[in-house]
Amino acid sequence: ANPSAPLLGISIVELGAGAGLPSWTALHCGAKIVCTDQAIANRILCLAECAERNLRLIRSKKINLATEDTARFFNNAENAKVCPCNWGDNKHIEEVLDLINSGNDRDQERRQFDIVVAADCIYNPNFHEVLLESIDKLLSEPGIALLPFALHGNTKDENVWNIVTLAKERGFDVDVVEKNQLIPQSAYMDAKRGLVYMLRLRRGC
Repeated sequence: ANPSAPLLGISIVELGAGAGLPSWTALHCGAKIVCTDQAIANRILCLAECAERNLRLIRSKKINLATEDTARFFNNAENAKVCPCNWGDNKHIEEVLDLINSGNDRDQERRQFDIVVAADCIYNPNFHEVLLESIDKLLSEPGIALLPFALHGNTKDENVWNIVTLAKERGFDVDVVEKNQLIPQSAYMDAKRGLVYMLRLRRGC
């Protein structure tokens, strides 16, 4: 991969994006991006504004790529998408897939995403099943889902970790990637809130 665009040609959808930091980081690396959050107008407006601001930054970049790859890089940035996606909502899931398949021939096989990202989205166990259902529908066969998270203390730790069992029941292979201790957002937060874990999901062989 070219260090100027290490994710060129990779399609990524972010679920529960918030401000969409993973999406915009990947966009600067050349990825095709669909950034989603709950179907709440202000949330989607925030993401759209972030997409526009990042597009302006990318337009000013000097990219050390071959001519064809440079065109793809800027085309991916210009065509980054923001849309609502409530987890488990089949209509929303289909609309997200439509965005990555726009421009395909009718006879062409319907694509899914190479990478699904859901950052700090698993702290509420009530949403584990619908999150995994959404990942299952959006993720391509050889793709990976990345779930970085911290334990918020709103429920027992084992309830959050239960998503590993649920993912395996759906046929995913689950790896727990090495954790990383960050500084909590507030001095009043326990250090545990800054301890970031990463789950990596792949479809089982």
